[in-house]
Parts: sequence; structure tokens; C-alpha cells
Amino acid sequence: MRDGAERTLSITVDELDLEAETQTARGGRGGNNNDTAQEASSGFGMSLSNITPRIAQELRLESDQRGAIVVDVEPQSPAAQAGIQPRDIIVRVGRTAVNNAAEASRELGRVPSGGTAFLRVLRNGQETFVTVTKE
Repeated sequence: MRDGAERTLSITVDELDLEAETQTARGGRGGNNNDTAQEASSGFGMSLSNITPRIAQELRLESDQRGAIVVDVEPQSPAAQAGIQPRDIIVRVGRTAVNNAAEASRELGRVPSGGTAFLRVLRNGQETFVTVTKE
């Protein structure tokens, strides 16, 4: 029912290919969707993207999950050395909750060179605390 009238909908249920979603987030096939805009975390060696509905479904996240998903971690970077992994979701940088990749990137950018970022990360349904020192 919608607006007092009964409506019939056709839906298709399919399995998400997270590999393809990640390629789209990295600027590959799929066009320029703002939901998949990628942000670099200067000095930390990781790339972030927004959580799309498809990624949220694949990772079995709550539909209202906020944060920035890590789509890439450079080998030997500060993020890699701290244990950050692709598919981690950054939900806080310091004391600031982040809703998307742009906010996370902005907060990470406020950390001075040689400074430490204190991150709250969601991984496999569990929140963990990670410290990363900026180059």
C-alpha cells in the first residue's frame, strides 16, 4: 500500500559481487555515482569510499550504517602497518563520528605529519580501536 492505493512491484534478488562494487568505487566501470566517490587519506596509505546499499548488503551491515569503507591499503603504508584492511569501516576518527568517505578524509587530513590518528573501525561486525601514525 502506498498513498492509500495497492501497488504491485516486481523485484529481482541477486548475489552481490563485492569485487565489482569495489572496482566501481575505485573509478572503474559504473560511471560517476557520488555514492562511490573515492577519497584518499593522504599520509596514511589507504583509499576510502562511501558505503553503498549494495556494499552494506554484502557486508551484512545495518541499513543505516554510517562511516567510510576502506577499499585499498598500500603495502608497507602506515595503514597497513596498523592492520587496516580493505572492507574495514571507519566509523570514528578521534572523537568525531564520520558519516562518509569525505568526512573521514577531512578528519584524517587534520592529523599533522608524524601525528597519530585514533580510529574506531568496524570489521566483521565487531568494533575495534586502531591507532595509525601519519607519514
